[in-house]
Amino acid sequence: MEKKIRKSIAFDEWSRLESLKNYKILYTKSAPVFDRLAAFTAKILKTPIALINFVDQDSVWLKEGQQARPSSPFEPETSLCSMAIINESGIEFEGFEKEPALMSNALIAGESGLRFYAAVPITTDEGLPVGMVCIVDTKHRKFLPHEQKKLEWVAVRIRKEMNKRMAGQISA
Repeated sequence: MEKKIRKSIAFDEWSRLESLKNYKILYTKSAPVFDRLAAFTAKILKTPIALINFVDQDSVWLKEGQQARPSSPFEPETSLCSMAIINESGIEFEGFEKEPALMSNALIAGESGLRFYAAVPITTDEGLPVGMVCIVDTKHRKFLPHEQKKLEWVAVRIRKEMNKRMAGQISA
């Protein structure tokens, strides 16, 4: 079976994917610590939805988030996180109607009616982006610099939890 190669995700895709695999975070149940971090993120950034996603070459794995979401992976073609992971400093969309390429995304054009998305990468200690922590809203809003700093702080906490997982100190 031939694997899909996604050349547009990261500069050094092979190293990124190997690093992600080493965390043993894909194909696993969600950990309570990620649920708490997602809830905390939604609260401090005053958004209805906060998500923690990890992006491999074929899927986007939702590890935790606010509101009921499927635990199975999303297809990269329909995920804003797979598009965002190539941007080292994060990404924001304050009005999807300004981005015609995004209008085919089911979460934007469908019943969800998303109007705002902001994300920062979750990186390894070596700086490789392996996922995204993002906030989503059904209302238009601005993403301010102090909000980006908060989201970056959460991404660092997630990395620390991933490092604990790799060291065998999984938190409950």
